Amino acid sequence: MVELLVAVVISLIASLAIFQVFAAFEGQKRTTAAGGEAQTNGALALFTLERDARQAGYGINNLDFLGCTILGWDEQLGGGTAFTLKFVPLEITQGAAGAPDTLTVMYGNGDLLPNPANLSQNMPSPSADFKVTNRYGFMEGDLVVAAEAGKDCTLAQVSNLPGTPGQTENLVHNSGTYTSPHTGAQVATRYNKPAGLGVSYTTNGKLFNLGALPSNNIYLVQNGQLMLQQMLSAASTAPAAIYDSIVQLQAQYGKDTAGSDGIIDVFDEVPPLTAAEWAQVLAVRVAVVARSGLYEKDEVSPATIKLWDDCLPTSVPACNPPYTTGPVWTLTADERHYRYKVFRTVVPIRNMIWRP
Repeated sequence: MVELLVAVVISLIASLAIFQVFAAFEGQKRTTAAGGEAQTNGALALFTLERDARQAGYGINNLDFLGCTILGWDEQLGGGTAFTLKFVPLEITQGAAGAPDTLTVMYGNGDLLPNPANLSQNMPSPSADFKVTNRYGFMEGDLVVAAEAGKDCTLAQVSNLPGTPGQTENLVHNSGTYTSPHTGAQVATRYNKPAGLGVSYTTNGKLFNLGALPSNNIYLVQNGQLMLQQMLSAASTAPAAIYDSIVQLQAQYGKDTAGSDGIIDVFDEVPPLTAAEWAQVLAVRVAVVARSGLYEKDEVSPATIKLWDDCLPTSVPACNPPYTTGPVWTLTADERHYRYKVFRTVVPIRNMIWRP
């Protein structure tokens, strides 16, 4: 009996040791798996943001109208809904009190060299046809932005390019349908308000061709997910989740503030207000934070997370270019039980660097 009891005790001790090893291994495995998932989500999120930002400004990199408010109309939303866009390649909307920023990227997809057409005739009314000096490159279904100094810009969709005498330079933007240049089918227009958008342009105006499927993509963080809201290139404008486990997004403008030499002089969060200030924006710095989905028993993260390293003009060695200290994200006691991975990069807005 004594030997049996000793054997039972030894078996229990051995079982306890085995289960302790198993529990420790299982915890490490879960931590590693959750960290790997966060690593993947964060890397893909940053790649998506970087890829879109590199295309920003294609077709709209004209210094005369940067910052213009674009008045738009969507016939597919609620029987017709007005909306506004900003005529800029990339805009950062700062989140309040450390909340995630919102990044908006805009670019066209025209096949030809993006160059605005000049209006050759004053518009008698907002719904009148656009008449241009040369409509080469315009196709039915293309989205166009009309702009003139001192006026709001407007968005419209080409519904017809008449070839009758006296109208060979007209671009019609009526509500109704247009003939697809690719399939020949009749397609409903989407962005033409029947009475126009309230702005008439003179021969000082220009017409930008954004192509048939331009992009105005809004990236934001909601409920631990990176969301994408497509204002022009999707059937629905509702935000849709594209990556999970993303909890923070911060961005700064990279500006050429000295000499217009094409070299970034400063990174900051100050929003440009004029066309001249928008012309200084040549890059964007982005930081994305992904969070592991595993809630750890103990606190495993620090109280604050730097989204990018400090680098000030007084640093030794001094950084180049100098920029203001990036935001520091403060975690609550509960948030410290998760593990975080920070991804950051600087993206040149090449279409602003290569602008005419």
